[in-house]
Amino acid sequence: TGNRIGKQCAAGAGEPPEKMASSPEKSSTAQELKEQGNRLFLCRKYQEAATCYSKTINRNPSVAVYYTNRTLSLADCKHALELDPHSVKAHFFLCQCHLELENYNEAIGNLQRAYNLAKEQRLNFGDDIPSALRVAKKKRWNSIEEKRINQENKLHAYLTKLILAEKESSWGLPNHTNEEAIGKHISSLGYAFTES
Repeated sequence: TGNRIGKQCAAGAGEPPEKMASSPEKSSTAQELKEQGNRLFLCRKYQEAATCYSKTINRNPSVAVYYTNRTLSLADCKHALELDPHSVKAHFFLCQCHLELENYNEAIGNLQRAYNLAKEQRLNFGDDIPSALRVAKKKRWNSIEEKRINQENKLHAYLTKLILAEKESSWGLPNHTNEEAIGKHISSLGYAFTES
């Protein structure tokens, strides 16, 4: 499978599962199950690959890489890190879980840790980790910006409501300058929010 985190379907890996080595039930070692799971993963048969990885874990639950291969959940990633806290792959996939949960700061932290570990261990993952880091930071920024815009819209609506309430409270007065002033306030408020 190489050192790359992202995998591509290899020649011959598209064979049906029954022609790949032996079936998961008949495989005698965890390593054979892992390799069969890898071939299925390369062909984007994720559910079948997860089944092989689960059986691999059942055969040998103390190997961190088996959990990172399965990475079905946050719990798998955390367990893999308990077994091997220096696993670049576990940090990378933990980031992916956090991204799905919209925990952007945690995702970025895990990616930065994966990047630092890869440098320390002199592993080459190409642009996989930096690219994922850029995506995570962009998602975090988009989330923050969306919240800011929502808060701004709520503030605008609240201030407009206050100005209109002021207009209604002074409505009974025969003073058209109050109405003109309130109209100018609402216009300037709208302009201020469109400029920000």
